[in-house]
Amino acid sequence: MTDIFVDRFMRFNVGQGVVRLDFARIEDVDGDKNEIKMSPSNRMVMPLDGFMHFADQVEKLKGKILEQSGSAEAPKKEKKAKNSKS
Repeated sequence: MTDIFVDRFMRFNVGQGVVRLDFARIEDVDGDKNEIKMSPSNRMVMPLDGFMHFADQVEKLKGKILEQSGSAEAPKKEKKAKNSKS
């Protein structure tokens, strides 16, 4: 297995049952102008059902990270909002 490092998620595209996620890396930092130059680095391509599973796992991971950081209030508020819509 190969690790791939990216600095940011850039954009996505969905078409013909496939999801494409484009990522970027930091190319240059201009401290005087307070600007960061990004350039495309990698694209992850997966079938739609695989992406939906991935998205569910990312949502769970986000909740765990927020809990561990002491910022658990955000997920609780989201759950209350979802439950009140039902």
